[in-house]
Parts: sequence; C-alpha cells; structure tokens
Amino acid sequence: MQLKPGREVSSAALRQRLMAASCALLSATGVRAQASDASPPFNGLLENLSVDSAVAYYHEDGRIQAVEPIVNVAKTFANGDALDVNFTFDSLSGSSPNGALPSHSAQTFASPSGKVGHSYTTAPGQLPVDPNYEDDRVALSANWTTPVTRVTDVTVGAKVSGEDDFFSVTLSASLAHDFNDKNTTVSGGLYNEFDSLKPIGGAPAPGSDYALADKTGNRTKDGVGILLGVTQVMTRNWLSEFNLSVDRFHGYLNDPYKFTSILDASGATTGYQYESRPDQRLRKSAYWENRVAWDSLSTALSLRYMSDDWSVHSETAQLRVRWNLPGGQSYIEPTIRWYRQTAADFYMPWIVETEKLNSPYESSDSRLDAFHALTYGVKYAHKLGPLGPLASSEFNVRVEYYQQKYQNPSTNLADLQGLDLYPELKAVLVQFGWRY
Repeated sequence: MQLKPGREVSSAALRQRLMAASCALLSATGVRAQASDASPPFNGLLENLSVDSAVAYYHEDGRIQAVEPIVNVAKTFANGDALDVNFTFDSLSGSSPNGALPSHSAQTFASPSGKVGHSYTTAPGQLPVDPNYEDDRVALSANWTTPVTRVTDVTVGAKVSGEDDFFSVTLSASLAHDFNDKNTTVSGGLYNEFDSLKPIGGAPAPGSDYALADKTGNRTKDGVGILLGVTQVMTRNWLSEFNLSVDRFHGYLNDPYKFTSILDASGATTGYQYESRPDQRLRKSAYWENRVAWDSLSTALSLRYMSDDWSVHSETAQLRVRWNLPGGQSYIEPTIRWYRQTAADFYMPWIVETEKLNSPYESSDSRLDAFHALTYGVKYAHKLGPLGPLASSEFNVRVEYYQQKYQNPSTNLADLQGLDLYPELKAVLVQFGWRY
C-alpha cells in the first residue's frame, strides 16, 4: 500500500478503525433474516458457510484517524473445495507528519496537490504535519483451496487494492501436506506483487530539493516472496506453528510525500530535501506461535524476528489469553504486544548542510527510526442463539491502546534545544465484529 502524505503505519502492522458499525451489523442482520425465510435450496447454500464482519475506528493522538469496515466470507463445498473472499475499505483523515523537524520559527509547506492555496503553516515548536490528509482504499482478495489428495491441498489466490494514487495486484499459490496421522502439516507458498504508483503532482526525484519540485511522473515497484511453514500437534491441548519467510521488493521504494530538514551549523532550518531510499529491499523473518488450551482457559504466545538489508531488525512478542466465562456463551480475551526495531542505516532525522553524507541514501521517515512500542487490549465476545438455519453467531468488541517511543540520542545543535524532536505516538483502536 502506497503511503500518502506521511501515512503512518503504526504497525502496522495497526496495518484499523468505527462509524459504519451500524451499517455492517444491519447488513449482517438482513442476511440472517433472508436465510430464515428462504427455501430449502437456499438454506443449503448456507451449509459450511462462515461470515466474519467488523468495523473498526482507529485514532492517533493529534494525527491520523481511520474507519475500516471488513467482511470475510468462507465457504467449504461438498467435494472439499473451499473459497475465501475478503473485502476491506479504509477511510483515513487527519494530520500526517511530512518528515520535517520542529523549529523555533513557523514553517510553511505546500500540500501535495500543488494547487494555489493548498498550503499549510506549522506553528513554532510543533511537529510539521499536513492537516489536510485524507485517503480512501478499497481491497478485494479471494483464495481457492482444493484437495489434490486426501492429505494434500493446493491454494491459489489473488488480491487487488487501490486508492487514488496507488494500485496493486498480488497473485499467490501454496501447497500444504499432512502426515504423521495428520498431526503434522508442512506448507510452502509464494506470491508476486505488482504496484503502480501515481503520486499527486508526480513522484519527486530521490534526494531532490523540495523547493525545486523536481517531479518524475508515475513509478512502479514489484515484489516476490516465499513462505515455508510447519504446524505440529504436540499434545491434545498444545499446537505449535513455525514459519520462515523471505521477500524482495524492487523499484520505487520511496515515500513520495516525505522530505528531510536541512540545517545550518547551528541547527536552524534552511530548506528541505526529498528522501532517497535504495531501489531494492530484502527481508527475512521467522515466526513461532504456540497455543495451549485448558478447560476454560486458552493462551496463544507468538514470537517474530525480522531483518533486512537496510539494517532494520525487529522483534515482536504477543500474548493472548482467552477465558471462557461460566455458561460457555461469552469469553474475555486480554492481549499484550511488545515490539522493538533498530533504525535503517540511512535513517537521519535531519541533514546538516556543512557535513558530508556517508551514504547516497537518506530518510527522516519515523517508521525507519529505532523505537519500541507496547499495545494493550481486551476483547469481549458473546454467542447468540440460533436463528433460522444458522446454528449460532457471535458478537464481539475489541479495544486496544498503542504507545510508541523513539530511541534517538540528544543533540548539541543550539537551535534545536528546547524542541520535542521525537514526540511519542499514542493511538486507540475500537472494533465491533459479528460472525456466524
């Protein structure tokens, strides 16, 4: 997904969003009502069918807010074939950092449209953000799984997503094989992604002067990845999963809306320069998850390590605990997630014009900075009684709080003293879901 004016991916991962909750739930209720009055042939279509719908509201403190409805439909057919379809819509708005530093003086910037009057001014001491940021994204994906033998499945899939300055197509295929009395599953898959970028006003030349607005038109990038995994039933109450993945992207990997402050020897801002990243990126990751269940309690602990050739290394640990409440109709699931990453080797929050750069690449994008983050959350779900041909359904609500802190050292530059150069990021997510 292309990031528009400083689009934050609070990892994420994050990537969350509410408003259309009533629309999503009313839509789901309509489907159930039709099913209850339907003829037997139509009822047969609902056999082995599951629907997951949710709408989320995501809000960053003083920055981005987003609304995201999601619908996922899965159907298993009599011959063992399975179809999974997912629809996602993102609507984002708010204020997004452009990459420049706070200053003791007011700073004025042009919005990406470049139209007369489309400019904004950042007050002294404030982090420069574009207050006019907004974007809508639509994504549709489908996967078809078919058994080629009693213990082997093949899955093929496709995903299409688009927004006003970005279009992406991804094709994928995977193979899963069971053995050891179906207690062990090994799998392998690959995907190929094709992206077309159409930045508003054109893509800036990497490393060019912000004031010159040296634009180069539309750009492209593509990626290919492979995933290998094994899932093992350890005991009747313990399931373990381990995955290895590698992917490589090539092409225009810059964020066309990010630029870096240029400072004089005292730290005063004298101009800005568009970021310049390498035109390829190789990432490797390992993921391990263990799930253990008891009578009324179950846990899921996952660990992930990622590294790339930009010198970014990250570690993630997440723990979820599900407690089934008395009666078995409801459960509570608290979760905690810890994340830490190192900075890219070309990350620099500013450029001092009197100093020589050690690399042809530079970026002040905070997503490439060193930081750590904590996410706390809780989910509550309640099972609803049968309705028509539907045996049961579930309503759930989830609330999460995210806090991110950067790990930059202090500076001796005189004109930067007294400024909050790396303000921490705080965000809240509220999600309503319904499934049957």
